[in-house]
Amino acid sequence: MNFVKVESRLSSNNLVDRRLAGSFTAEGMRDLIRLTLKCMSFPAKRRPKMEMVVAELERIQEKEMAMTTVMGEGTDTITLGSVLFT
Repeated sequence: MNFVKVESRLSSNNLVDRRLAGSFTAEGMRDLIRLTLKCMSFPAKRRPKMEMVVAELERIQEKEMAMTTVMGEGTDTITLGSVLFT
């Protein structure tokens, strides 16, 4: 399955559990899916080194955690980051 097919499923909510909607950015999920697909590449020598995987996961997490979302109607409760990595 290539990234275009996966991305179309993401936009139609067929890939991500509906209970997680709004708890991460679409960009963060796309980055995570791209990384996952790279890790599944054939032949195996096309797969990224673990150091690159760790660095990319950290980059995605930092970007997600930098996001803030105001939660609930009429409330000033702020949740930092997303649940993409929880």
